Amino acid sequence: MMDYTSLLEKGFSKKEAQRTVDIINKAKEKKPLTIKFIDSIIYWILLIVAMIGNMVISIILIPFLLAFRKIPLYFIIIILAALFGFLFDQLIRDIENLEKKHHIIAWAFIPSLAVINTYYMTSFTNHLTEVFNLPISSNSPLLVSIVYVAAFISPYVLRNIVELNR
Repeated sequence: MMDYTSLLEKGFSKKEAQRTVDIINKAKEKKPLTIKFIDSIIYWILLIVAMIGNMVISIILIPFLLAFRKIPLYFIIIILAALFGFLFDQLIRDIENLEKKHHIIAWAFIPSLAVINTYYMTSFTNHLTEVFNLPISSNSPLLVSIVYVAAFISPYVLRNIVELNR
């Protein structure tokens, strides 16, 4: 989203920057209600898709949780979570006219849900190993969840660090 200071940093004069900001604000005010409603619907659909995506990734992790331990397992978790986090970050960033509160809601809600999903899927996998007397050790649901969420939010955090250093 363009703001006055970012326009000045890009070489706009003060007058040009203020005029551009005024034009953007007027355009937002004149936006038809149907378009505002569609923007809102797109945001909520994206959140629902992210919830479903996190659930699917948690389910996909079950065979890996059964087959791998330690470093290979955490490597797979980090790759899957970081890729999905990058995709989610791109989608959130590409939706125009999102306010800061929308970003905060998305980046607080989705990782929280991811912790719950991965925790329960890891617990479920541990239960499977007990029920079927599989000769493998259990994984820590808390550690798996923390690794997943840390990798999931890493693209967002890295992008913000890069933007702060500009």
